[in-house]
Order: sequence, then structure tokens, then C-alpha cells
Amino acid sequence: MILKVGSILISEIDKKIERKLQELNLKPEISPQKFLKIHNVKKHRYFSPCLTAEGGKVAFYGRLHNNLDAKGKFIREIIFLKKIKKANLKIKEIVPKIIDYGIEKDFEWLEREYPKGPPLGHSRNLIQKPFPGMIKKIIKTLFEISKIPPKTFPNLKKFRCQNYLPPLYEEFANKCIIKSDLSKKILKLVKEDLPLIEKENKYFCHGDLNLGNILSEGKDIWIIDWELIHFNNFAYDIGYLWTHLWEAKRSFRQKVLRSYINHLNFQDLLKFKKILPVVTSYFSLQSIKYKEEKEKAAILRKRRRFYLSLLNNCLDFNKLIKV
Repeated sequence: MILKVGSILISEIDKKIERKLQELNLKPEISPQKFLKIHNVKKHRYFSPCLTAEGGKVAFYGRLHNNLDAKGKFIREIIFLKKIKKANLKIKEIVPKIIDYGIEKDFEWLEREYPKGPPLGHSRNLIQKPFPGMIKKIIKTLFEISKIPPKTFPNLKKFRCQNYLPPLYEEFANKCIIKSDLSKKILKLVKEDLPLIEKENKYFCHGDLNLGNILSEGKDIWIIDWELIHFNNFAYDIGYLWTHLWEAKRSFRQKVLRSYINHLNFQDLLKFKKILPVVTSYFSLQSIKYKEEKEKAAILRKRRRFYLSLLNNCLDFNKLIKV
């Protein structure tokens, strides 16, 4: 594959990954060349299920983007998978085990188990048919993730709590995307709750927990793609999952959030009622501003309506959780 001058891809990365697959005696379902043809430079890493010499199936990843951010994410996941594999934690039961990995001179790769079963859906909707206990398993997993001891990953970064105070509030008010009065009230709420959020900024987070990263064959679940792990408040992961389900049925969104709330003790529920609106406003602002390439106007309007609805209800917790 001929790469353009100034490409953000690692030079000849398709050939490098192909050689590594040959060294490992793995036959990919999607070749590096085909993967790049499909995704161009949109994906920062290559992925394909692969057949082993023994006839088994594994998952293979290789870094594509030539930047420190992509490198950091890839190495972070390698470190996580290595440590969790050896840890005496319940969460390891639903994390596909790392089999092999390499930190080469100019790219990284990893090989892990390939659980049976497709993703439950994608970030915005459920695709698989719900099975008995599915939501309960997801919520149980959320709590197990938050229980990963900080000492297990002493060098893992904490979320910068000031990020919950983006300039988008004023920008959106000026553009009449949200009412100026609402913008000021939400910003006031965030500032009032920031001390609590900073105090609670101590829980292990997946960072990208959506239905596309939850695999299932209709009975068990596995969580993949751990490259965005960090420490944050305990409402971040459930907030991420819930707020991204903008295309799902309202009843499903409510069941997910209600199930999580029902597992909280009284003290944590009081904290959750303060933190979730802040986390929700943060994701909503980002999602309103975001626009997918070639996104249809009708879809864009529907998505933005949902996130505007979240913002409009951030000041009333009971109304917010019913959106």
C-alpha cells in the first residue's frame, strides 16, 4: 500500500504487521492491507481475528498511527492485560487473556484470547437480543472494574477534574444552542459539586465502556479494549455507557441506569445524585459539538436532540434518569 506524504500512519505499517503475523504463524481474517483500505487512517490500530496453526482463533492488534497518543494507549493496554492476568481479582474472569505481545522499535502489537460471541451492540444502541441476566451482568462488571485497587496500577493517570468545566457552556449559550440561563445554572452546579468530584476521583475506570466493547454469546460477557483506563469518579463509566445509548429504547436506558442505582448504598447514592449530572453534562456538551464524517442530517439532529434533552434535565436528577 502506498502511503501519502505526511500520512499519520507508521511508514509501511501494513508490511510490518504482515511480517509479524507470519512470524507468529497467524492467518488473519482481514489482512492489514484490506483493513487500511476499509478504514484508511480513521483507526489508530489494526485488529483482526486470526487462525492459529492449531486451528484455534485469537485476536491480534497492531498500532497504526505514528504518534505518542496511540503509542501510549497501546502500551497502557498491554500493561493492563499483563497485570490483570496475574491478579487475584474477579474482574479477570471477564477480561480476555493476553497471549503474547511485542513493543517493537516503531510499533506495538498484542495477541489475546478471542471469546465466542459478538459485541452486544455499538456505543449508541443494543443490537443483540437481550438475554436473561444481561443487564445484571453488565452492572456487576461495572462495580468489579471500580474495585480494581489503585496500587495495582501506581502510574496510571487520574482524570483532570477541571475538564468538567469546559468553555463550551459559554460558547453554546452565545450560539443559542442552549439557553444562557440554563448554561449558567449548570455551570454553577458543576462548580458547587467539583470538590466532591475531586475527592471521589480515585476509582479505576475502563474509560470507553460501551456495548461495542462488551462481547457475549448470549450467556456470559467479556470486556475488551482497555486502552483508555484511568482513575476517575465512580459515576464515569456508567455515565459513559448510559449517555451514549442515545439511539436505544428509552426503556433499555432506564433499566441499565436503574439497575446500577439499585446496587448503590445510601451514602454512595447521595454522591451519585450530585456527580451523575456533572458527568452527563460533560458528555452531552462533547456529543453536541461532535459530528461524524458523512453523518446524515436527520441522524445528527436526532442525536443532538437527545443530548440537549439531557442538558435540559441536568438540574433535576429524577427527571434526568428518565430521559
